[in-house]
Parts: sequence; C-alpha cells; structure tokens
Amino acid sequence: MEDSWDYIIVGAGSAGCVLAEQLSADPDIRVLLLEAGGSNDSRWVTIPKGVAKLVTNPDHIWAYGVSQPRGDGSAPGEVWIRGKGLGGSSAINGMIWSRGEPADYDEWEKLGCTGWNGDAMTDAFRKLEDHGLGASAMRGAGGPVRVAPKIHSYPLAETMVQAGVELGLKPVDDLNASTSDRVGFYAHNVRSGRRESAATTFLVRAKKRPNLRVVTHAMAERLVIESGRAVGVEAKVAGQPLRFDCVGEVIVSGGALESPLLLQRSGIGPAEVLRAAGVDPVVDAPDVGGRMREHLGFSMPHRLSRDVGSNRSFFGIGLLRAMAQYMLTRGGIMATGPFEVGAFLNLTSRDARPDLQLYLGGYTFALGDDKHPVPLSSIDRKPGMTIYGQLLRLTSEGSIMITGPGSDAPADIKPNWLSTREDERTAIAAVHAMRRYMAQPALVGLVERELLPGAAVQSDAQILAAFRRLSTCGLHGVGTCRMGGDNRAVTDARLRVNGVRGLRVVDCSVMPSPVTGNTNAPAMALALRASGLIREDRCKLRAVA
Repeated sequence: MEDSWDYIIVGAGSAGCVLAEQLSADPDIRVLLLEAGGSNDSRWVTIPKGVAKLVTNPDHIWAYGVSQPRGDGSAPGEVWIRGKGLGGSSAINGMIWSRGEPADYDEWEKLGCTGWNGDAMTDAFRKLEDHGLGASAMRGAGGPVRVAPKIHSYPLAETMVQAGVELGLKPVDDLNASTSDRVGFYAHNVRSGRRESAATTFLVRAKKRPNLRVVTHAMAERLVIESGRAVGVEAKVAGQPLRFDCVGEVIVSGGALESPLLLQRSGIGPAEVLRAAGVDPVVDAPDVGGRMREHLGFSMPHRLSRDVGSNRSFFGIGLLRAMAQYMLTRGGIMATGPFEVGAFLNLTSRDARPDLQLYLGGYTFALGDDKHPVPLSSIDRKPGMTIYGQLLRLTSEGSIMITGPGSDAPADIKPNWLSTREDERTAIAAVHAMRRYMAQPALVGLVERELLPGAAVQSDAQILAAFRRLSTCGLHGVGTCRMGGDNRAVTDARLRVNGVRGLRVVDCSVMPSPVTGNTNAPAMALALRASGLIREDRCKLRAVA
C-alpha cells in the first residue's frame, strides 16, 4: 500500500467510479478508491431482473431505518436502501437511464452554482453515452455508458404505451430527448443482456492501472483534518482500523446519505448536533445533512382479467422458461429492468417541467396482511400490472443526522414527507392522474380491479391518507451537501467543501434541487464534469508551484 495518495475517493458508487477512472487516466496521479462494501460479483447483479434478489440482501444493500413515523403511525417502519459494494446503487437499481430536464440544471445555476446549467450537463451526458438510437443533438454515441432503448416488448407493454397516447401524452422513442408530457419505453444500462453498473463500465479496465488502488470492505469512519485541511481518511478495513494519507485532495462520494454522515463524524456539520453525538465541531456548517429533497412514490397494482402480464414468468415453469431464454439468447423479460414503460406528466403547471414520473410493468407484488406490497421477491400468482408514480418536485425538506461518533451509530432520518400543502395537493393529483391513465380504452377491458389503494378510496382526504401510509421513498435524494453561492452552502460551484481545504464532495448530495427523473445518470454526468474541475485546479496549483 502506498504511503500517501494524490486523491482519495470515498465511495465507489455512480460518481466515485467515474472519478476513479477519469483521475487515474493520468499515470502521474495516484488514486485510492475506498468502498465499504464488497466486489458485487454475484450473478444476480449481472442479470437485469436479478434486482429482485438484491434489494433485500444485506450483502448488496445498506438499510437505513427512518426515525419519523408515517401517517398515523400505523404503517410499517420505513426503511431506505442504498447499494453496497462496487458500483453502489447502480449495481442494484432499475437501470433506467433518465437524464432529467435541461431546465433542472439551469435552475442550479440560478441558485448560485456557476457553470452548472442545461448546456453543460447535456454535453456531459453526450460524452458518457453510447446510445442505441445513435448520436443526435441530445444523444451521444461511442461513450462508455451503454444506453439500450426498448430492450424487450410484449403485447401488454405496447398496450400501456397506447393508453398513455390516449391520455394525451406524446409517444417518443427517447424519453430523454423531449421535455413535453410524454410516454415511451425506458432506456436501460444493459449491454448484451447484462447490467452495466458504474463499476463494470468504469472500473473493470481502470483497475488494471498501477496508479489506481481499489480497497473494498473499507468503511470510512472520519476524515483526518489538520490545520483546516483534509489530509487523510481513517477507515476500518475488514474491521481493522487503518489511516490513509493524502497529499492532494480527499473526495467524498458516499451519496446523499453517507456523505453528510461522514462529514458530520469528521466535525463538519451543525455544531449542536455534533456535540450531542459526541463529536467536536471543526466547522459549524448548519446545512450539512439538511435541506434534503427526495422523490416520493406511490404504487397502484391492478388485477387483470386475462393472463397477459408477466407474473407467471417469475415462478414455476414460467420462470424456468424465462431463465432458459435468457441464458440462451441474453434476451426476453429477464434482460430488462423492473419497468419497461415510462411517462412524464405535468400536474401543477408551476413551469413546463413534469412533476410526476410514471413507471409501468406487467406484474404485481403479493400483498401482506397489512395491505402493503411485500418485498420484490414475492410476485403475485394472479395476472396483474402495476402503475407506480413518483412525485418529482416536492417542496418538503428533510434531514439526516448522526447520533454517535462512529459509523455503527444509526442515522436520524426525518423526511418530513408531504409537510406542505402544495405537496399534499400534488400527491392527490398524482393518484387521480394514475387512475385516468388506467381508465383509458386500451386498458379498461383488461383491468379487473384496482388492488391499492382500492375502489373504496375516493375522496381527496382518503387519497391523501392512503398516500401517507402506502407511499415509498424514491431513493433519489439530493441536497444534503448542497452546492451554492450563499453563505450556508456546504460546497461551492467547484464542489469544494466550504471551510476545509483539500476536500470536495462529488455525488447527488451536492445537487441543490431535485432532477426530473432518476439520479444515476445525473450523478455520473456530475462526476464527469467534476473530474474536469479537479484536473483544472491541479494544473493551476502546479503552475503556481
């Protein structure tokens, strides 16, 4: 092991893998990548539909209990998950390549993030993409990230798209190339029938470089800060405490949950919270762990009158057939993510951007005794389909804070879901919109009944109560180490932590406002731009020296 490194990257998720590959491309730069999880070499990571085997497996996920009770307190305790191991959440997610809207990033610049705008992020996306539809003004081709459009189709999936068209949505081949209300097949990060995580895309070749070292099972406990500068990382590697020294910069890429927790354990955060947790404050930064924004999802499973869905492909003879097709052809239903069809709708007309994202799949999960869908591995035995909607632009803000000085102390997570009247109205409107979608002529003859929230839930008050109880976290958190130009911003527009030299945060936590879609692609694009900023700053320092 090297005595010291030019860059230490903490976290091998979507952003960390991009950074490691980009920075280590210079053979004169020594890069250390620390990952708390393992190698993620399970076959279920490779098989796209294997996500069902991953999201409840502690070898592949971190599970965070939420402190704040839901609704009237009768709902099961809320648990948020994040990916564990190389690739982070890109190794367990639905593989959807969703870029957000250019206006999302223009908003960042308006919030004081100079240089972060729609044009800059579009350029980054295009550099990343190897899109199956080919290059265009919006799409990229020949980049490292495979973007596969419409991997698998079947009659019910086509019917789902047709229902969206009947609702008035624009049918598109590329959901990322339009800003209108639209419907179409999702593009996925799948190459030749295999999931492409950030690790398989960026680390497989980069790990062969002698100037890049990847250490797994390395849980970062705290940053070493001396005289106002980050000079290393203290971690437990396979349970043993080790210190890694850095002569350049420490880059925290733990994601919207772990990055603020690591900063707080290192003395960077709200001083009162730190003292209560037994940590001496180094920098009183009130917004570390605060200003958290998330997407909130609501699932509406439906029983179908005919066996046209895919439930039977996940058990018994149907599963054997689906797996045989996949093993022989790398195709079929096992070769794509959980949801094939997607749509974006504007519910509130606050501006032109959609505030509801729909995911549609030809299956349903079994329901538990409390009428909650049980984990992904429990597929319903009867024909069904699911429409799942995520509220994209909630105004409610939450927080995540440490409760003790070590990584083993549980986090205090308070989402503050639907805490504004505006968010309540949007939630109600979303359920009405999903019901209109399911009532279109293309589907009405197939749908036998709505399983959740059910036909008895009709009034706005009933809908809101059901939403509070049954909704689930979208797992697209941002803002907990937000960048900006104000004096409370955690990071500046070059992603440097205010108040500490030699320290940056590069992941979704720095995003000052939510994106209109999934966050995996934006995290990679952000990291690609960040690597350029880091190289620029390195060149400036060397020129001065």
